[in-house]
Amino acid sequence: FIYYIVYALVNSIMCVPCLYGYASVIFSHPIYQSHINALSKLVILSSVVHQICFSIFSSLPFSIGQVQDAGLIFLSAMSTTIATTMLEGQDANDTEVVSEIVSTTIVLLGLATACLGAVLVVMGKFRLADAVAYLPLPVVGGYLAFIGYFCLEAGVALCISHPIMKPSDWGYLFDDKSLLLATPGILAGIFLTLVSRKCSNEAIL
Repeated sequence: FIYYIVYALVNSIMCVPCLYGYASVIFSHPIYQSHINALSKLVILSSVVHQICFSIFSSLPFSIGQVQDAGLIFLSAMSTTIATTMLEGQDANDTEVVSEIVSTTIVLLGLATACLGAVLVVMGKFRLADAVAYLPLPVVGGYLAFIGYFCLEAGVALCISHPIMKPSDWGYLFDDKSLLLATPGILAGIFLTLVSRKCSNEAIL
């Protein structure tokens, strides 16, 4: 029992920083920055619910509830599109407009996620998951690579406290202060990547 408790604690310590990064990716549009603290907590809460449901209802005895980054691109694109569409002809500094955008985004993302869950349940029920095998390998590889870029982008944005939404935003790193803030995060990411690839010891992993 103690083994499971220790593993759960380690899993939580690893997941919480990742979830803050996920929140930064999903709500990358500048309009969300005034509410990013509450939105980050909402992402963590939804992830906790997901992990609990997965751990309780999974038919696999060795299942581990852990949120992954596979849907970040879609959630980010949806939240950015909602914000951009609702901001047309509106004042971005109007607190009422910001509140409407944030609330609309939360509701629509929740509904979209629920619909996706229903589709996955149907696919599992009728054993339609094999259809994924027909996706070309370059498509899957490109999608996964783009997720990695999104995570890097969000991590650097968290370090320097500036949203990075387009390639030109990487110019923030030419500022001495921003570069100083980003360097520890980048080095830590490189170190953890090397450790996960080169080390096989269970304690280290």
